Order: sequence, then C-alpha cells, then structure tokens
Amino acid sequence: MLGQRMIGRGFVGSLGGALVGLAALAILGSGCDADDTSREPELLFDLPDASPGDIVGLVARDDLDVPAVEWIDRLDGTIHRLSVGNDTVTSTVVARIPVGADGEQRGLLGQVVVDGRRFAAWTQPDTFELVVGEITGGNADTDTPNSNARIIWSAGEASSGAIGGVLGELDGRILVGVGRNTGFDRETGVGGAILALDPDGTADQEPEVISVGYTNPWAFTAIGDEIWVADNAAGPDPADDTVDDIERIGRADLLADRADMTRTTEPGRAPTAMIPLPDGRLAICGFLDNELRAYEIIDGADADPINPATEERERAELERAGTIMPCLTGATIFDDGTIVTASLGDPGMQLTILQP
Repeated sequence: MLGQRMIGRGFVGSLGGALVGLAALAILGSGCDADDTSREPELLFDLPDASPGDIVGLVARDDLDVPAVEWIDRLDGTIHRLSVGNDTVTSTVVARIPVGADGEQRGLLGQVVVDGRRFAAWTQPDTFELVVGEITGGNADTDTPNSNARIIWSAGEASSGAIGGVLGELDGRILVGVGRNTGFDRETGVGGAILALDPDGTADQEPEVISVGYTNPWAFTAIGDEIWVADNAAGPDPADDTVDDIERIGRADLLADRADMTRTTEPGRAPTAMIPLPDGRLAICGFLDNELRAYEIIDGADADPINPATEERERAELERAGTIMPCLTGATIFDDGTIVTASLGDPGMQLTILQP
C-alpha cells in the first residue's frame, strides 16, 4: 500500500536530514503572511508512487497531542497521518475503508474531523454508491479494512467522474459537495450541490440544500457563516448548454444557484482545494497549473448580492493577489498559519510545506 511504502522511504534526496530540523520542527510558528518572499516552500514528504489525482483530502490536526497532517490515498481507501514530533517524523495509516475506485474519480474522496469525530465520503465497492459516513475504531495497520463505518447519507450510484465527495464543516453540520453525475442529481435534477448533513443522522436523512447547479464542487471552505465555492469543472453555460461555461467562484450561502456566481477572468484552473488565510484572504489550489493562489475578497461592489437578513450587500467576489506555493490536489492550514499542500514535484507527488 502507498502508506507503507512512504513509511519505508521517509524523507528523500539531499533535503532528508535538513527537513527534519527545518520543516518538521518548525511546523508550529507565529503566523503566516503569504506575501513574505523570504520564506520558501519546502518538501515535507515524498509520495513517489502516487499519480496526480491520487492524494486528496488534506486535514491539519491541531487537536492532537502532536500536530499532524492527514491525507487520503483515493485509490486504496487509506487515510495517512504524518505526525511531527520534537525529533522524529513518522507516517502511519489511521483508517482504511473498502472503496470502489474503478473509473476516473471514484474512491475515497474527502474527510473532515469534527470535535474529534472523523467523517469521510467514498464510493462503495461493486455498487459505486457515493456515501458519507463516520469512521471509528478498527485496526488500521492490518490488511483488514476498517469495518466501523456508520453511513449517515447516500447520494446514490456515482458515475466515473464529476461526482464530488469533498467534505467540510459549518456550525457542527457536515458540508458535502456532490457532483452532477450522482443519483442525487438524477433524482432531483438540480445538478451538483452543496449540502448540509446532520452528523448524527441516518443514511435516509434529507440533506439541507444550500446551493445547486454545479458540475463538481470540489473546492469549498467555510469562513464564519460564509461558504465559498469554486467549481472544479465549468460545465455547460447556463444560458446556452451547447457551449462550455467559464469557471465561477462565489458564496454558496448567499447564491442558491451557481449560475448567479461571478465568472472568473483567469484561464481555467480546475480548482481542487480552498483554504482561508490568516490575513483574511482565500487561497485556491489549481489542478491545471499546480499553484496555490491567493485572492482578495472584494466587498461593497454593486454586483454583490444583498443579504435579505441585513438588507446590505455582502462580499462575494475575489481578485487575484499572487501565487503562494505549489499545489495540485489538496491544501490545509494549521492554526499558526503553516500551510501544507499536495503538489506535483520532481519526480512526482509530494507534500509541500510553507512555514510561518
């Protein structure tokens, strides 16, 4: 399995010993300013056997006794943890879920940790049903799949691609981005959607529909009550479904339909992850450019939507503000501002760290 190979390989190349002293020991710091050009991203962990698209679902675990970053191997259904101690860096497999990974984008797709409880989204073996469940217990370091999965919702059978599966959290609820090619869309006809789930609910619960009309809402994050979304694929133009649309980014909590969100002015990026920065900006990872880019949040624009609760215009547009570091399929940020991404390096996938 990929996790076992990484444990055996550890840090690679000439950076090996230096990174234990520089990156690993400095994972906790005093803040992060994305414009500080004196800091350079460094290799944190090499993933030589992973292909682009395999490493997703990065989570910063500030809640553990020893800070750690976790990530998903989409194809084999494992969740890995890289714990950073005072003098050692070790990687372990902390969960293993049986998945159906045939096709372009199936497998173990997303995870979120809420009050110490782990939730994940994956496609089931054989049926390819996209489900969300709570993962507990199990002996993850054996060949026996983790059988302790309590399903809290099902999106029905998922096609090969554009199925979503990224998870987030807002006010104790589980947010899930569901793509266009799932049973949920076939039943409702609303396309992809951002939904909210009760973490204590059962598989037949009715999700709260927050925003619809997406192709594959893979990059989203919650900042306070704001839910920002960047669709991974442009999909058809809402005004003319015979032509492709332009990528759009906006506030799902204010705009009930993706078609009302602002079209981006950049070339297509295929966004794969989104994180809030300590200075109030957003950072978005792009699959087509392998970059984590910063964006200023613009408020007060005439085009911004009006919040019916306050009758005031709300910020809902972004303006590019520079490139932070490499990023292909995942990004996470620690409380102190340390950023870790899943990026494409030389010779392949790797975890990259940018210290405060």
